[in-house]
Amino acid sequence: MQSNLYQKIDRDIAAQLKVLGIGERREQKLRFPGVTISREFGCEGTPLARMLVQKLSTEEFPWVLFHKELITEMSDKEDIQRDLLESISEVHRGQVHQYIEHLLAHKPTNVELYKKIAETLRILGERGRSVILGSGGAIITAGLPLMLHIRLQAPMAFRIDRTSKLLNVSPSEARERILMYDNKREEFIYEFTHKDVRSPHHYHLIFDNSKFDASQITELIYQALVLRKMLPRQAT
Repeated sequence: MQSNLYQKIDRDIAAQLKVLGIGERREQKLRFPGVTISREFGCEGTPLARMLVQKLSTEEFPWVLFHKELITEMSDKEDIQRDLLESISEVHRGQVHQYIEHLLAHKPTNVELYKKIAETLRILGERGRSVILGSGGAIITAGLPLMLHIRLQAPMAFRIDRTSKLLNVSPSEARERILMYDNKREEFIYEFTHKDVRSPHHYHLIFDNSKFDASQITELIYQALVLRKMLPRQAT
């Protein structure tokens, strides 16, 4: 069962990279935007990411969703890391390494583990046409001119109600899980970057998920990309 799972993950990775044209041993000439999504536990992060990929994809230039598990698996594979690096110019490769070394200069525990993840995220940001869900994407890809950083938040009551229904647990258990997962995410990112993932300074747009659902937020993000001249108006 486990080997079948790994095979599925490998196929998923291969399919995602093929969409972006990674592994063809040629440098990408066109520059594309990308989007990172950070969210409080219980918000519609995954539905939003999927809708956004569908909204932004065209027949010629499809977009890809990269979530935490996929990014972690990609970062563990040397051949994929090599293909990722070779898909960007030598100048950008040097900039990726330089940025990551600076970001992780305080050398936290297990820094080598996160360094690979961070480099993967930074390269995906350089290439664009990626929706990066979680993993501190906004912090890792900070400063890249074609990235748009999104944060989803919501009152605890909204998140408890949604988590309780999705996981089929009591409201009290839902609240415990929300607090646990929020803390784990925040501590994980802070350990490696010394930055607070909750800080509004990392994001271009912050949405209250109790006021706007995933479908509405998708449209708002699309319009933001158009207004910032990251997308042609005729894109669908």
